[in-house]
Amino acid sequence: MKTLPRLLNRGPFFGVLIYLALAAGCAINMKVPIRDPEPSASQYVKPSQSAPVTLYFADNRSADNKGALLTGRISMQLTTGDKPFDAAPWLAEQTVKEMVARGLPVQLGNDAKGPDTVIIQRIHIENRRVSGFSPFETFTSASADVVTPAGTTRIATFIKRGKVPVWSFNEVIDPTYSDPLGLTAKEFAAKLARILFAAGLSDSQVDALIAKTSGSKTNYRDVYELGFSNNPRAIPQLLSLTANKDDEVHQAAFSSLGILRDTRHFDVMATAARDSNSDWEDRAAALKAIADLGTPESVDYLQRERTRLQPLTDAESMRSKELIGLYLN
Repeated sequence: MKTLPRLLNRGPFFGVLIYLALAAGCAINMKVPIRDPEPSASQYVKPSQSAPVTLYFADNRSADNKGALLTGRISMQLTTGDKPFDAAPWLAEQTVKEMVARGLPVQLGNDAKGPDTVIIQRIHIENRRVSGFSPFETFTSASADVVTPAGTTRIATFIKRGKVPVWSFNEVIDPTYSDPLGLTAKEFAAKLARILFAAGLSDSQVDALIAKTSGSKTNYRDVYELGFSNNPRAIPQLLSLTANKDDEVHQAAFSSLGILRDTRHFDVMATAARDSNSDWEDRAAALKAIADLGTPESVDYLQRERTRLQPLTDAESMRSKELIGLYLN
């Protein structure tokens, strides 16, 4: 430790380097308390004949996935209420809470059986940090099969978030862990609302969101809300937001176009997904939008893309293959 004062005496730059090294070290194996998301305030409009639904959840994740919920550069311990974070029950509870907050007649069943069952196939969080000067980032994903009397539908989510810690590594917990997990539950709720109830926000509610996202400073959360609206009235605004300079905004816009199953702009998504001049996160958001369409054309695109990526082992290709696997496996 005698070298530490000598390094600090060499100037403020070295002091910053030492601080960042210590901050990164303190993050290793730190406890990360996951905060429950705030339920949405806007309620869905649903067909008047909608009957109450008891929604069951089954955890069908592999042993490897259960044992490695969190992977990446820095080992951290996710917790809820001072207990280890149990991802599948948490996602089930938060999804149903969100659906109830949206005004849907849903309750959480105790055991998985019969129709109206959500079979969780995968939940994964990867963290990444290139250096002490770069953002701490997470890639949060989940997939499930929704079993209804009409058949089985795959739903999935993929959300990238990042933040640079300034004074404490605690600053990254909500933006990079709690927030994307909360968005995962809200996206599950929106997709289940469409599948089970054909429910969505009213035109007037969508118009209010369009006005809210038309200013100079657009919040990515409001962009996701346009996607969670389940109302195609939001599509023109989302299409314009894909050109927004804010990474979080245009990535949320592409993701939301997929949530709304905007098949008319498949070519826009495909062009963005193969744009070699853009960041991987931007291409991934467009690829996720294509996957959400659920059409023969989009499935064929995913299969061809997976074949192309199969021999590649770089980090971005591996993440792309994981994203595709959320929908095809």
